[in-house]
Amino acid sequence: MPQRNTPGASDASPPVAGASGAEAAPSDEQLPLTADAKPADRAPDALQQARQSMAAGELGAAMATLRALISREPRNARARAALAELLEKRGDVEGALGELGRALEAAPDDVTVLCARAAVFTARGRYDQAELDLRRAARADEASAEVQIQLGVLFCKRARWREAIEPLRAAVDRDPQRAAALYYLGDAYNHIDDLPAALSSYEAAATLEPKNLRALKGIGVVLDRLGRPAEAAAAYQRAREAQRR
Repeated sequence: MPQRNTPGASDASPPVAGASGAEAAPSDEQLPLTADAKPADRAPDALQQARQSMAAGELGAAMATLRALISREPRNARARAALAELLEKRGDVEGALGELGRALEAAPDDVTVLCARAAVFTARGRYDQAELDLRRAARADEASAEVQIQLGVLFCKRARWREAIEPLRAAVDRDPQRAAALYYLGDAYNHIDDLPAALSSYEAAATLEPKNLRALKGIGVVLDRLGRPAEAAAAYQRAREAQRR
């Protein structure tokens, strides 16, 4: 019997919220105001300048701007989250976690920051700590697709396949364009032997992202398991072609 498609440490991480991912970087509107901020201060020039420097790859300049801003406004959660992103890019994971922790001291229920810290924990295999942050984020905003996808991915990484299905389905319901949620949903169904549902999820992920190598391989694995070798061979060929592009 063909081997099941299992996400492991070598898999590329999904585009979920984290301190380092471009997609996960919180916008100024998403992050909370500081304890002392006024409505007019929602987009401080210094923070905008730092983000412009980050976008231009000028990480040193961005870091200097953020440190100066934090020195003036120690409870500025937005600035601390941005600094955490930079620190993780530079490999200072503990420094990033420290900044995220201080951001949460200023804004304890900020879902974006909780998800960012959970993503760092998950990437480092610190699953218990990640789950604590995600449960806390779910209490603050259970409807968040980001919270649900991170919970589902975390459960997949812990081989808690049945538990992963509910949050991943919730994430897809709330944001049908989440190819990563569909891919991991396919993995979860595959591991509990619900092969039609696994195939449907993998195919939906591949439709959204035609070059999604893992989804294409997943289609081949499930078709093999369903006893459809010719179709499986075609799926594997698509995966090889996607890898060459």
